[in-house]
Amino acid sequence: MKVEKYIRILFYAIAILGALYHLYVVVHPYTPLSYMYRIGVLDLTQLQRATHVFFILAVGYLLAFLEGRHSVSLGLRWPFALALMFLSFIPTYLAAVFAADKGYMWLAAYIIIVWAATVLLPTLNPIVKVLDPISRYVTLILALLAVFPYVYQVWEYEELIYRAVVPTAYDVTMGWTMTLLLFGVVLRFVGPEMPVLVSMFILYDIYGYLLPKPWFHPGFDIDTLVGKIYSETEAALFGLITGVSFKYIAYFTMLAGLLSALGFSDLMAKAFFSLIGRSSASVGRVSVGMGVGMGMISGSGAADTAFIGSTLRDIFKAAGYPALIAAGISANAGTLALITPPILGSIAFIMVEILNIPYMWIVVMALPPMALYAISILMYNELYARAYNLKPVDAVPGRRFKPDYLIPFALPAMILTMIFLGYTVRTAVVLAIIVSPVLALLSGETRRRIKDIPMGLVEGMKILVPVGASITIANVIMAMVVVSGLHQKFSLALFNMLGGNLILAILFAFTFSLILGMGVPPTATYVLASLLTAPVIIKMAVAIGIPEQAATLATHMFLFYTAMLADVTPPVALSAFAAASVFKENPILIGIKAASVALPKYIYAISFIWSYWGTSLLIMPIVLVEGVSTGLILASSRIIAALIGTFFISIANVGYFGSQRLTMLTRILMLVIGTLLILPIGTLNIIALPGGISALILVHKRILR
Repeated sequence: MKVEKYIRILFYAIAILGALYHLYVVVHPYTPLSYMYRIGVLDLTQLQRATHVFFILAVGYLLAFLEGRHSVSLGLRWPFALALMFLSFIPTYLAAVFAADKGYMWLAAYIIIVWAATVLLPTLNPIVKVLDPISRYVTLILALLAVFPYVYQVWEYEELIYRAVVPTAYDVTMGWTMTLLLFGVVLRFVGPEMPVLVSMFILYDIYGYLLPKPWFHPGFDIDTLVGKIYSETEAALFGLITGVSFKYIAYFTMLAGLLSALGFSDLMAKAFFSLIGRSSASVGRVSVGMGVGMGMISGSGAADTAFIGSTLRDIFKAAGYPALIAAGISANAGTLALITPPILGSIAFIMVEILNIPYMWIVVMALPPMALYAISILMYNELYARAYNLKPVDAVPGRRFKPDYLIPFALPAMILTMIFLGYTVRTAVVLAIIVSPVLALLSGETRRRIKDIPMGLVEGMKILVPVGASITIANVIMAMVVVSGLHQKFSLALFNMLGGNLILAILFAFTFSLILGMGVPPTATYVLASLLTAPVIIKMAVAIGIPEQAATLATHMFLFYTAMLADVTPPVALSAFAAASVFKENPILIGIKAASVALPKYIYAISFIWSYWGTSLLIMPIVLVEGVSTGLILASSRIIAALIGTFFISIANVGYFGSQRLTMLTRILMLVIGTLLILPIGTLNIIALPGGISALILVHKRILR
């Protein structure tokens, strides 16, 4: 179709322009242009972020047209879209009334039309099929409408800041329509749950005066809230967390897109593929290796799961793995991407900004949980392969190791080295983007794909759309919570409810994050959980003797790790759904299996902040307080105890020790022993270890089964 052809050309042009803009911003301060002229979109932080959001919106809606993302499906998530339709209409109506009261009826009508196009149409489309072609072409109009609030922001920048407390009808119109446009992108690419959450917090800020104490607050008018969302310095749409998307995520998504286009991911897969040997457990080992390797250059759990599953599916089948087990192992291996340095996902960069700490600290803290998670998958795989007598896998023809296969690993190593030497993360990643085509020339398999560099940049912008839009409206959540003081009210109520008990607080935050993660991306889960629960946990941890710095770092890593677990925790487990699409199995059953494979991963999170010794599992909190030598000794003892505990839980999980099938009572005993070893309680560790060894001896002698 001719229209689609032209839209595709426009999409590629805007996506490449967006990628080039982000790359140029890094070098702009070192060019003569920066000394000769003051250009807002290149020099001012808020306008740089506004430009970033504009490209997300423009690319997002053009992509929605091309990919047919103009409708919400009639599934379990449709009621959430329906809720969004009603919840978002209330502030939309108030914004329209504000414009009408100022004498601008056409602005009021415009606000309602944008709401209908962004939220109403995609929600009604599944039940009113005649809307389908209309809804699709409306996405093109929305791509155009994204220009207006952006240009208005650039043109009126200084005046907007001065008018933030008393915004005009035009200010409210532009601010609220940009918010609705972001709702529309997230609704189409991620789902309705996160915009529903944002709408609820906005309504709380408006109608808080209707609630009893301690949740009561005087309430805010819609113009005041829109001023905080769009107009003031560090406004919610262009604030700290949006800055994370602009400063870090955009560059990592471009790097991921570029490496994929150049064939680096295929080369890395072949490196691990070449390691497949005759052992029946080899394919599971390779899946974990691929998860770690791909995590170094991707950072997307669902995407890595799909890649690992599609690459190894036939070999899993040849080895005799049931599809459900193979999918569960693949989902966990893919989720490793979210906690594998150097990318680590968007949460790590939000932590950098919120806590004002070096990125290398987070890298160090992430390594032990990542290694333990990987080892827990491997232990499950090894025990399962032996227990069920899986077949040895023949070496794959033509998959012998070549030196070229090491090329992709050079880029993560370079990024980490530069960060360690003191360069900013963005500088390191931009240099990796520049160097990647040079490295591609070193291999015949990647050299021929140099011509695909523009497509790689486009792919990077495509990856950015759902992530960047989600991060931006997560910033709105943060702003609305702070404006109303909800975080303080919630913390006080939680502290009183739990009676100052740290263990109950940890379990509450753990459950809260997992439930929240069922519907919203890990970024929003972390932002909300850190705002509402982190202050209480830190306060309680300090009260039991954990130094404040160690408590703060461990608490935020606990919330980071727990938010990540949502990717493999049913019912909404993105990695499990990705595995389901590859293995053609029920996604809920795969989600349950993915949760049970590497079961210790849930206990690791709880142990981070259980005690002062527990924080040593992350190395950095204990080293900063105790010094390197003492800190490493404590960290080593904690990691060893966790590894032994993982072994016992894996035995319980598989249900076999060697060739012996265990009774349910013995499995429960092994599970308890393993849990007591992972939890950082010295007395219980000392009791559990000899008890576990004794139990294994009795099982081996067939006295206990």
